Amino acid sequence: MSLDALKKKGKSSLRPFVNLMIALKVSPDTLSVTGFLITLIIGYFYARGELVLGGIFILVSGLFDAIDGEVARATGKSSRKGALLDSSIDRVSEFFIFGGLLYYFRANTYAFVILYLSLVFSILVSYMRARGEGLGYSARSGLMDRSGRMIYLFFASLLGERTFISLMTVFMVLTFATVVERWLILRKILSEK
Repeated sequence: MSLDALKKKGKSSLRPFVNLMIALKVSPDTLSVTGFLITLIIGYFYARGELVLGGIFILVSGLFDAIDGEVARATGKSSRKGALLDSSIDRVSEFFIFGGLLYYFRANTYAFVILYLSLVFSILVSYMRARGEGLGYSARSGLMDRSGRMIYLFFASLLGERTFISLMTVFMVLTFATVVERWLILRKILSEK
């Protein structure tokens, strides 16, 4: 099964939550802000070294992040203003999540550097997509888009501190590879114009 097919299947499994939010008349912006507020809890747990709890809340936050756009489209409330709010919140959320991890691992130089680079590359993945869209082209390819990064963090958080750092090393490499892939795609498109 391809990555796109897997994402499509994941979205369809969220339909009951989307329908519930629509029935409760919860606005897409409220869902976005709620998901963001949950990332503050994630950052807190990560800063305390409670990786499992942080991971569990990533799953909860991810639910809100996954359905806000679906609710907006289903209710005809999609707007550029809402998209701006969602994208901005997503970036700030990653800073809070990684900020908690960086605080906890501040005495471990290797872990700190890996986590810092993971944050930098995570933001660059999103920047490449936004910059491409700003130029009129799509650059959504790569394994480590936002949902991929959050799912990876969720699973890595469940496996203990030592394994977590090893897995975050892989995370950093995969995220860097996604940045390079998106950059090469955009460069090729722009070279052909």
